[in-house]
Amino acid sequence: MKLRESRLRSLVSKVLVEELTASDRKEIERLSRKQAKVLFDKEISSAIEKEIKKRNNTFEKQTNKVVTDRFKKAKNDKDFDDAVIKIAKRVLKGLHDMHYKRTNLIDQMPVPKS
Repeated sequence: MKLRESRLRSLVSKVLVEELTASDRKEIERLSRKQAKVLFDKEISSAIEKEIKKRNNTFEKQTNKVVTDRFKKAKNDKDFDDAVIKIAKRVLKGLHDMHYKRTNLIDQMPVPKS
C-alpha cells in the first residue's frame, strides 16, 4: 500500500508542474471544510437518532409495563373503574358534540376502504 501510494505521488508530482495559487488553496480549504461539516453533521444526527430511539424504546417498555400492571390490578380497584367510566363518557360526549356541531369536519374525514 505504501509503495503504491508513494509511486502515485511521484507520478502526480511529475504531471503537476505548477504550484497552487493562494486562491486555489483557499478554494480547496473551503471545499474540505464544507465536506467535513457535512460528514460531521451526518455523524452527529445519526448518533442523536440512535440515542432518541434508545430512550423511546425504554420509555415505551416502561409505559407498557405500567399500563399492563394497572389494568391487571383494575379488578379490585374502584377508583380505576370510575376513572375509566369518566373517560369513556367524555369521549362519547365529545363524539356526539363533534357530530352535531361540526358536521363538515366529519364529512371531510378520510375513511380507509379496507
